[in-house]
Amino acid sequence: MASDTASTDHVGSGEQTMGLAGLAELTEHAAGRDERLTITDVELHHVSPPMQTGIMPASASGDFDEVPKFILKVHTDAGIIGLGETHRTRGGLNSDAAIRLRQAADQLRGRNVLDFDLRDLQLPVETDKAAFEIAFYDIIGKALGWPMWRLLGGKVRSQVPVHYWAGKHLAMDETRALAQRAVELGFAGVKMKRSYPLVEVLETYASVSQDLKITVDLMGSYPEGFLEDARQWQNVGNVLCIEDPPPSRDALDDYRRLRDELDIPIAMHLHINDRGGPGMVDAIAAEACDVFNLGAGSTYDFLARAHLAKEAGIPVWHGSAHELGILDAAMLHACAAAPACTYPSDILSCQRVHNLLTTPLEVKDSCIRVPDGPGLGVELDEDALRRYTVA
Repeated sequence: MASDTASTDHVGSGEQTMGLAGLAELTEHAAGRDERLTITDVELHHVSPPMQTGIMPASASGDFDEVPKFILKVHTDAGIIGLGETHRTRGGLNSDAAIRLRQAADQLRGRNVLDFDLRDLQLPVETDKAAFEIAFYDIIGKALGWPMWRLLGGKVRSQVPVHYWAGKHLAMDETRALAQRAVELGFAGVKMKRSYPLVEVLETYASVSQDLKITVDLMGSYPEGFLEDARQWQNVGNVLCIEDPPPSRDALDDYRRLRDELDIPIAMHLHINDRGGPGMVDAIAAEACDVFNLGAGSTYDFLARAHLAKEAGIPVWHGSAHELGILDAAMLHACAAAPACTYPSDILSCQRVHNLLTTPLEVKDSCIRVPDGPGLGVELDEDALRRYTVA
């Protein structure tokens, strides 16, 4: 349960030397010496803003949205604070994952941000490195006055396409209400977790709007008679793609067979989560899919895999696990820098009751504009941070 009493760890020294690490200062001195981006403190805030009603079935309880995350505030001796966000962290404040996060934060004190290779971030303790990675990008971007996308090599788009999202096992009336909300909010499509009977679910979406395109995420569990059902989906005509249909994650022959049998594009996610870049190479060689959902790993992991997909002529989207605003902002920058990222991404913090940003990431015409401010280009809402802190 959320409380107004902050569950916050401070790791490091108390007061910071205020100042500005600007572009001239950074280029005048060698990295790791006098440019004043040394870490002095790391705050860890344990938070859990719930999902809005209607996204998950009313019958659901204790679902993923109740698993907390940590928000990071990485302080430097330049007075610059970098924001980070972990993925969901089970087990509470005394879990092994939380302990490793605190250990990493403690051992980073006194290290200069510019001494780290963000292409392969090596932390003193094995932990959720993506949280520190985006905090470091935020710090460097603020020091230079550059948005994160510029640090990633520049942007190929100013807006990132996104779709709405539906939890699994929604009832038909819940599906209809969600579809109506998606249309009212300006979304062009919905990514739905498996709900049955699938043909009826798709027809329900189509009855609300023929223009609403649906990504069907089967989560590696297609039902008996799947091909016959999928051919009926083609007749409904609103399926954008089918994600992870085969029960076996590495069943590349099954993926390829489905591509041959169906006109609907086949998307792959779970196999890449398991095997990363080498798994992508195998999938490309086997001609196993039409599109990749690239969700796991760091920003650099996403960009490296997205560039590989581009060379193979395969589009991608950025997957997620229903993050908050800080991690969503980082994903927007990554999507902006990835030419192959043309499918609607899972940037979904708008479905939380609060994404912990002072200004929400606004969805307009099923797109979110990429922030242009320094670093991540977003600000943390301190009142909301306190409100959704959990023990």
